[in-house]
Amino acid sequence: QIEAFSAILNAELEKGRQIQRNFFPDRSPLVPGWEISTYFKEARQLSGDFYDVFELPSGRLCFIVADVCDKGVGAALFMALFRSLIRVFSVYADSENIHDQATEETGGGITSVSEGSSPNPIPPNALKAVQLTNDYVALNHGELVMFATLFFGFLNPETGSLSYINAGHEPPVVLDSSGGVKALLKPTGPAIGIDAQARFGFEQIELEPGNLMLVYTDGVPDAINPEGEFYTGEKLLSLLEKPVSSATTLTNRIVKAVESHIGEAEQHDDITLMVICRKSSEE
Repeated sequence: QIEAFSAILNAELEKGRQIQRNFFPDRSPLVPGWEISTYFKEARQLSGDFYDVFELPSGRLCFIVADVCDKGVGAALFMALFRSLIRVFSVYADSENIHDQATEETGGGITSVSEGSSPNPIPPNALKAVQLTNDYVALNHGELVMFATLFFGFLNPETGSLSYINAGHEPPVVLDSSGGVKALLKPTGPAIGIDAQARFGFEQIELEPGNLMLVYTDGVPDAINPEGEFYTGEKLLSLLEKPVSSATTLTNRIVKAVESHIGEAEQHDDITLMVICRKSSEE
């Protein structure tokens, strides 16, 4: 009976894993002049990490990398909740922002923005997506103390202008074409889902031709080898010093290094990577 129950449980967990995998985008949007590469590997059958990439009604590219606290079934359930809320609220906030840009009150009338005019580089309503997600989870599920760190970027592909919110997440690394670190995108607010009174800020950076941005979860620096040693953020930054011109090449380089470090040890945490590259004008 124990073996039969174990088989049923494993079958249910595998079904859950397949459903969860379906939440991830099956492919990244093809955006001229840009390359997006992703990697995900769960530590257990169910994961608390997730990523998402999708185009918004305004034409901006929205991308998310997040890490829900804990692992296993509980983290997976909240992963689905966070992912669904942030995506729905993103589209809502962006659509509202388009409306705000398209019409403005002038006296008693309404003036339309001319067709083809470029959208504002910073979407003021984008913060609503994070704020609404935070408030919903904190108010309705606060007693469970389930939170997520999250990096949330809005990219204007035409200009390279990136507005971002870092909610307590590992700082993404922006690299120039020579492998030099251009910027670390540090937190602009706390993790989401803990406090309904929490407030979030956003920052902006320009991704120039040849720049790459690496977004990752703590499963990368916290990867443990058979001797119990962490991979560490220092090793990751050292790995990034070598010049690279492709998002896929950088992703493969990091995955190979982390897998080599883990070796025969058990993977203790989910690992998620996203690399975004603005191609050089010559490409």
